[in-house]
Amino acid sequence: MGGAGAAAATGITFLSPLLSGPATNPEIRDDITYTRFPTPQWWNSREDEPIRVTDLQEWQGATGIWRATWRNGKRVEGTGLPALAIRVKRDKRVFTAPAPAELSLPAGLSLYYDDPARDIGIVVVYDRCAHMCCYPGWQIIQDPPPSRDYLSDAPTYRVYGLDPIYCVCHGSQYDPMRLVKDENSTSHIPYAGPARVYGPSSRAIPLIPVKAVDDVLVGGMPDPRWYLYC
Repeated sequence: MGGAGAAAATGITFLSPLLSGPATNPEIRDDITYTRFPTPQWWNSREDEPIRVTDLQEWQGATGIWRATWRNGKRVEGTGLPALAIRVKRDKRVFTAPAPAELSLPAGLSLYYDDPARDIGIVVVYDRCAHMCCYPGWQIIQDPPPSRDYLSDAPTYRVYGLDPIYCVCHGSQYDPMRLVKDENSTSHIPYAGPARVYGPSSRAIPLIPVKAVDDVLVGGMPDPRWYLYC
């Protein structure tokens, strides 16, 4: 889950200058909306709808798009950043993350969504592999199956028996229960993301800092250079 569903939303397209009806100014939205996956998935019928924190069951995920441009109420194809939202087990004995003070985040944003009252924890990542910019997935593509001789601790599998985020193209895996501080090898700035636990990738994939507004997942841009490597 990630792959072609996100790829369909990120290619460059050209719009006809002839638009029917009155045109409105384009708008970049920070809410994270669903994208369609090429194989049948539970979220496909919700394409372009906002992802709500109550949509996801525990360990469920979905592909999305963040900071897309919208015109006349429709998303402009080829705009935005691919996202992967995952509801993880809210288990503070296992889940780890950098201290907020270690990174500069926009006001009101967190590295992950945490709701103790409803026992909801959601991690949202930039859905591009840090190895060769393929599209990692979550619990969908299993052919070939991911390797499990991890290079570092993978608590998602060790504790819960579930595979981490998996890039089927070259085998890299990233654990959403183990968020770490890392350095972008292109821009040389610090960022945070799920730890790389297997494969040719040398570092984590970056998180999208989030908050919820009326239960809609909203992303915030920390530093654009977190995502500059593709």
